[in-house]
Amino acid sequence: MDVVWLKRDVRLHDQVPLATAVASGRPFMLLFLYEPDQMKHESVHGSHVAFVNEGLQEMEERLRQLAGGSKDDRYLTTMVAEATEALEKIHNARKIGRLLSHQETGHGVSFARDKRVSRWCRAHGVEWQQVPQSGVVRGLSASRSTETAAGTCADSLWYATWLAHLESFLQVDSIEDPFQCAADGAIHALSKRLVVLPPAARSVNGCDSSRANQPSPKTEQASAGSFPTAQDLGLPADRAGDRPSRQKGGESEAMRILADFLQVRGERYSGGISSPNSGWTACSRLSPYLAWGHISLRTVWQNVEGKKLEAKGAKWKRSLQAFIVRLQWRCNYCQRFEMRCWMETKNLCPAWEQLQKDKTYMFGDLSLLKGTSDKERLDAFENGRTGYPMVDACMRCLLQTGWLNFRMRCMLVSFAIYNLWLDWRSIAGHLARCFLDYEPGIHYPQLQMQAGTTGCDLRCYSVLRQAKDQDPKGEFIRKYIPELRGLPGQEALEPWKLPVAKLQSSGAASYPPRIVDEAKSSKGSKTAIAALQEWFQVEGQTGKQPPPLDSLLSSKQQKQAKSTAPKGSAKTSSDIAALLRGGAKAAKRRKAHGDGEIEPEAYSDEDAEHEDGEFVGLEMAAAQHASPDSTSWSCPRCTLINSATQTECDACCGPCPKAVPESRHNGFGQLHSGKRDAAIDLDD
Repeated sequence: MDVVWLKRDVRLHDQVPLATAVASGRPFMLLFLYEPDQMKHESVHGSHVAFVNEGLQEMEERLRQLAGGSKDDRYLTTMVAEATEALEKIHNARKIGRLLSHQETGHGVSFARDKRVSRWCRAHGVEWQQVPQSGVVRGLSASRSTETAAGTCADSLWYATWLAHLESFLQVDSIEDPFQCAADGAIHALSKRLVVLPPAARSVNGCDSSRANQPSPKTEQASAGSFPTAQDLGLPADRAGDRPSRQKGGESEAMRILADFLQVRGERYSGGISSPNSGWTACSRLSPYLAWGHISLRTVWQNVEGKKLEAKGAKWKRSLQAFIVRLQWRCNYCQRFEMRCWMETKNLCPAWEQLQKDKTYMFGDLSLLKGTSDKERLDAFENGRTGYPMVDACMRCLLQTGWLNFRMRCMLVSFAIYNLWLDWRSIAGHLARCFLDYEPGIHYPQLQMQAGTTGCDLRCYSVLRQAKDQDPKGEFIRKYIPELRGLPGQEALEPWKLPVAKLQSSGAASYPPRIVDEAKSSKGSKTAIAALQEWFQVEGQTGKQPPPLDSLLSSKQQKQAKSTAPKGSAKTSSDIAALLRGGAKAAKRRKAHGDGEIEPEAYSDEDAEHEDGEFVGLEMAAAQHASPDSTSWSCPRCTLINSATQTECDACCGPCPKAVPESRHNGFGQLHSGKRDAAIDLDD
């Protein structure tokens, strides 16, 4: 018997494992597991369970229609059990010949589970076929070394191997109907060859699976009523709830949203995805369906490419190409996480570890945090009560809907790190639970990118500037912060500037005061981060431990006092600006805005907007342009830090930026020139 193990691929379209089982002519089982060890991971939320259940419910209904069955017939075998224990139970009831599934690039707990399943399969003579579904290539390494005549160098083959695989993977026609290859037809395959384990036979080691295919009285939504809720599965009360305004799961809903994006909304993608107001319709809104596999990457990609062939007008073509680029980076960074899965818990730049104390990064004078504890700051952040309306509106939006456009997600992480001085690991679980589209391969790399722990990136968003730029009339803020609905126009953006009488008469007096001073707290963190990054780029790659932060800052200040600012340079008394000027390699790829925000040099709404979704398309760290006196440069393609004497990146063979002044590779085998290319390299 074949067992088709459904994980993040609850769908019928482009369902290769199911098509393989159907075509074999052998009996087969469709298995979905609610695994207790996976449910305990900090990323799991009740909204995720409900979303997946809606996909399962629809899949079973579609199978019932194909089989011509009755409403009481079941086609999916669902169990509450650890994976190997469930397989052992099934194997004892009916011998398993093959286990068929899609590959999964998940968190550490799921990786450990997969290794246990692999050992179990080998021990029981079961062939486990894992089919790619995200363009990830297993077994590649970003750090493996090879001996050459010139000495030892990093393996440069992984990028070329991955790119060739991705291009080949995306060109394969997706399978619209998994039963089209069934010699006996869908009805016979589902009624005669499909094996469904009886509910009474599903209990494993005390885990009650008897309700895993039975109506649940606790489930309010009928669409997912035949599957266990988060409460049924024992999630803690603070994680078992649902998001009242989230998107609904299911393959048909995913296909409807894709069609709507390609026929109506997609034209506004370029130029409309930065604002939390316009982003609701300008963004594709496909991210949760891609994350949980209710639609496949290949299906989306091929439909977008098809639309590009018939698109009329420059705006349509530009928007579709921008979306394709972000899909490319999504695949690219899932591959990077596959190769460096340890980044879920460890800083990419180890020098940061010395700054950690409990949940706080010790960036300097703790008085800048106004005497607040890390718990107080974390609670304020998680509940949208920091006293900064744009931050709080974004968090409350997530708590209600499970979705937020990418720019605002970046702003939230920036505020937590640069203003609240929180360790990115302390917010990782909460944000994963908030994001309906949580994707491990995007989540952890993007958190580190925004936090600056890559060792070569500094992206601090001014929350006030973002409010003025992206919500100038305060519409988004008033929608999600009831306390400020009595404040008209821009008054909702900066309520602390209003007289007490005005706050009381408008009902805004109940809104919390600012937990920290944005300008002071970010200045302290940016000063420390810039100094640490400069040290790392010069000395840290040798394996040395960084000196204490106080010593590092003192040494830097002494060097600055002895040096003269370059002729014509901007004059400022800001410590952080001085530090950034002092490191030409950092200043080359950043620009400091008047309000203190630092963003990529090539960034603009029109040229480099971010993809909607679970931190989709990791921003490229490090397109640092080497100068003659630089001691290192960071590859625009893969972010690896290389020595100044190298003309190619050790990891991916990408050229040093100074070596290609006319044009640069965008990382996908195509050449672009000018501002658009810089935007692609730096910002997705």
